[in-house]
Amino acid sequence: MVACGPVEPLPGGSASYSAALGDEPDFSEAHGLVSVETWFQYGENQLMGAFADGPYLSLQTEAERSGSCRLMRYAASSCEPACGEDELCIDGACQVWPTREARGDLLWTWPDGEQTLSPDDTLSYWATGSASTAGDVSIAVDGLELTAPTIDAMDPDGDWVRAIDNRGSDDAVLRWNNPILDARVRLHMTDCTGSHGGLAAAEIECEGPDSGELVIPGAYLAEMEAGDWSHGECGGHLFERYHAAAPEGDTTIRLETIGDGGLFWRPDQ
Repeated sequence: MVACGPVEPLPGGSASYSAALGDEPDFSEAHGLVSVETWFQYGENQLMGAFADGPYLSLQTEAERSGSCRLMRYAASSCEPACGEDELCIDGACQVWPTREARGDLLWTWPDGEQTLSPDDTLSYWATGSASTAGDVSIAVDGLELTAPTIDAMDPDGDWVRAIDNRGSDDAVLRWNNPILDARVRLHMTDCTGSHGGLAAAEIECEGPDSGELVIPGAYLAEMEAGDWSHGECGGHLFERYHAAAPEGDTTIRLETIGDGGLFWRPDQ
């Protein structure tokens, strides 16, 4: 039996930043990010966010890239002279940790409600609300206004875990039935070391347009399988769909609306 290909994406709203991206993956990091995730099946949503003067620093660096995915590896690095207290040595170069920025109160509106949020002691924003209606989500903070539509979760076409486990020596293809025009999808996979706050030897990151399928290179998954799976409470991976808006001329600040998603996979189960 020949497997069916992806279905044609249907309109489902659009946001300025994500709609302008092409077919290539976008692994850029925002300096300031406010994300609103909605769980329509539970009638809830959640806002998280913060602003900084630079992107988040990671000790994982890109080792290979194929299609919409890249393999990230960790290797110890040394810098001469030694880095300062507010710096991190990455690939032999000292990089400065980003500093959080104070932006004041943030007004969050969505189809079912409105809240004014003050930053906490770490200059972060966090709140939850009730959500049952699709529509525009907006934030207004420090003279900045951004809007992006809510987005539904992906509806799996088949069993994603079986698609990974039964791939043999091939790539794994994850498919879903409801791709959305102008939306994006992303995947982040790590092992138990990464899930527990450590530095995994290898991780997988994927990002691309919502075409209804994602191809994960089999070689990358094989490297994941060789990782640390000796602990409990791990095997959960980020796999989500999103819209993103950014101010005109500044892609370092973004509002993202996220559809409920996720993937649970362990090679030992």
